[in-house]
Amino acid sequence: DNDEGWVDEVGDKLDPDERLALEKSILPVKLALVKLRKLAYKVIHSTTIVLPAWRKILEDLQAPITLMPRNILTCWNSTFDMLDYAIEHQEAIDTVTQCRDLGL
Repeated sequence: DNDEGWVDEVGDKLDPDERLALEKSILPVKLALVKLRKLAYKVIHSTTIVLPAWRKILEDLQAPITLMPRNILTCWNSTFDMLDYAIEHQEAIDTVTQCRDLGL
């Protein structure tokens, strides 16, 4: 596969059953990354609803007011930066995603 410009060297060496098992095992990680990317995008681009709520949540948790780094295709470590931020701010992410009125 050539997913987003990347060559899948491991997948090319697997038989179809092994490849299916690999895809099944990494699916939760892919889904979590998609959700984090969407959250980062919504926080940054919803300047009247989600962004103020995000800042308030961080303020209530006595955390520095910062934004989640966006995953950028051309920056090889941006996925790591996004995940690292998400782990450090897990409580804030849980809180903001539980607010149903924000539409997340």
